[in-house]
Amino acid sequence: MRVSFFAGLLAAAASAPSLAQPCPADLGRPFGVLNLFDLTAYLDLFQAGSPVADTAEPIGTLNFFDLAAFLDSYLVGCPLDSDGDRIADIHETGNGVYLGPTATGTDPFNPDSDGDGIIDGDEVFGTVEGLDLPAMGALPVIKDIFIECDWFEGFFIGRERNYRPTADSIARVVASFANAPVPNPAPNPNGIAIHLDYGQGGAFTGGNRIPGEPAFVVFGDQFYQYKADHFDPRRKGYFHYAIFASRHSDDTNRSSGIAEINGDDFMVTMVDYLSTNNQSNTIVHELGHNLGLRHGGFENRNYKPNYNSVMNYRHQFPGVDTNGDSRGDGVLDYSRGLNFDLDESSIFEPDGVIGFPIDFDRDGLIDTLPYALNLNCSGTNTSPCGSNADGACADSSCSVLLDFNDWANINWGRLADTADRRPEQEIATCENEPE
Repeated sequence: MRVSFFAGLLAAAASAPSLAQPCPADLGRPFGVLNLFDLTAYLDLFQAGSPVADTAEPIGTLNFFDLAAFLDSYLVGCPLDSDGDRIADIHETGNGVYLGPTATGTDPFNPDSDGDGIIDGDEVFGTVEGLDLPAMGALPVIKDIFIECDWFEGFFIGRERNYRPTADSIARVVASFANAPVPNPAPNPNGIAIHLDYGQGGAFTGGNRIPGEPAFVVFGDQFYQYKADHFDPRRKGYFHYAIFASRHSDDTNRSSGIAEINGDDFMVTMVDYLSTNNQSNTIVHELGHNLGLRHGGFENRNYKPNYNSVMNYRHQFPGVDTNGDSRGDGVLDYSRGLNFDLDESSIFEPDGVIGFPIDFDRDGLIDTLPYALNLNCSGTNTSPCGSNADGACADSSCSVLLDFNDWANINWGRLADTADRRPEQEIATCENEPE
């Protein structure tokens, strides 16, 4: 049957023009001539169950109309692209396995198969503006995030300082996102591939030192002017942009950073407490704001003992809790939403935040009777309900505190709808520094 179909189709295609550029339906060498290799490759797609190879009724049976559709695709030199992602349907194999531009593993009916806000064609071929995302590691079946990091170095706060991200800091960020419980198209493992350009070379030459030694950078017109001067406009809509400086806003500010919520811009300001962990944790914290996360996950309420995330000031620098005592254990992570709700008006210490006892009131005992106490406070502070301990607590009320699954609520549409979002009304100023 294969031979008779091929013979008939080859005869019908005898007058098909030779194409100067190979059509994506031209699957086998020599390119530019319809031949047995093209048809063999097409039949292999059909037998593999590709939905774009079986287009005519009855579905499931190879027939003349299926092959005629394939021939039409060749003759017009412009194959069907059902989802408009610049990848021909016939190359979107739909099995989640990326082998190359002619077997992408992507869904022919979904322009963003992995759901990361970047269309498949941009991740396979690069953008139409010439941004080579594949060279930077983009894949259409693994979620990707891109960040450009520009920095200052020079004489700051009494001595020479270099705020450039270090390779060790970047490695911690990359590992944190690679371990994320975020699904990709099967059979790929969970995780996010995050690519930070800090001028390390190869395909990553966009990150660069910004001239000058400003005591602080205002996150507003000054920041956006630096961005206009140093950020390749082809990256807008694909890259987050970060400036690493001494301070933001004024020359006494010791805040670790500032960021747009659901935006694409942020700053990391390490003042004089620059270290690998402080820098990497702050990158993930400020990027989290760009991804739609707040200091309480879905809310601005800070210091919640049961919100186990680097977004929480309680865990920004110490890292998240791994043993159920609500204290940081050095692990860089967003919350996975596993902890119990915590009712501050009826605290039951034997339950803790995830089933292990916690001495919340620090009296040296595990109290077996419920009591009321304001717990979402900085450091080891607590306060009676109705008080915020002279500003040490995030609020003065006793309420039900909630964990939040950060990873499951990342805003993947952050950059897809506009070239450069600037939601000035949604700025998160992070007034936090290591204790």
